[in-house]
Amino acid sequence: MDVVAHVGSTSTGREIARTVAATGAHFIRENGGNDALVIDDDVDADWAAEQAAIGAFTNSGQLCTSVERIYVPQRLADEFVARLVEHAEALNAPGPDAPLSLAPLVDERLREAVHAHVDDAVLRGATVLCGGSVPSAAGSYYPATVLIGCSNEMRVMREETFGPVAPVQVCATFEDALAAASDDHYGLAATVLTRSLDHALTAVDRLDVGTVKVNNVFGGAPGGAAQPRHHSGDGFGYGPALLDEMSHVKVVHLEGVAL
Repeated sequence: MDVVAHVGSTSTGREIARTVAATGAHFIRENGGNDALVIDDDVDADWAAEQAAIGAFTNSGQLCTSVERIYVPQRLADEFVARLVEHAEALNAPGPDAPLSLAPLVDERLREAVHAHVDDAVLRGATVLCGGSVPSAAGSYYPATVLIGCSNEMRVMREETFGPVAPVQVCATFEDALAAASDDHYGLAATVLTRSLDHALTAVDRLDVGTVKVNNVFGGAPGGAAQPRHHSGDGFGYGPALLDEMSHVKVVHLEGVAL
């Protein structure tokens, strides 16, 4: 066995890594993320809320690069949060005439884990503005949920929730938002929304993740390289660099011989 590649949870990746370490095989892993959305105070609040909703609620939040935590400046907070709640409520609207809808989560166990993150946030002082409750009907559906008053001490901000939950932390400045977003042990991806090239470059430098997306939560070249860090994994998981991860270089020194 020369190479082992794994996409999945951080805990499973760690167990595989222990086994692989004894074999000498090369291990490539992408093990989840806790992707931050950092919003500058110079952008349009409506557009920022749309980006946040796309990032947090697409596929019911069941994407490794979903927006898991949101940092918004005080100046935009009220309007941004109001628009984000509107997006969530549209997804939660019942009936066949609803313009959009959410798919259920993969199973009831995941729904319980997602709701546990919401409950923990509420116990620690967050407020549910939309969603946040387990439906009485059978199945694994969970509503699009918006939380305000969040902090980095809450599980919903520290761990990968993997559900349609948008936790919002209000920050005084862009610098404060960037500092809070950088305080994390994952390293998959992050997004910054800004009109300032200086702020964009600062975010690229400060966010210790494999991919930084500027002004598009799902931007990036299809098939482009991605190299997760820390608890999110090791090695290139995509793009041409993946071919190098799955191959070995053999060096041959050849000299002529006298006849």
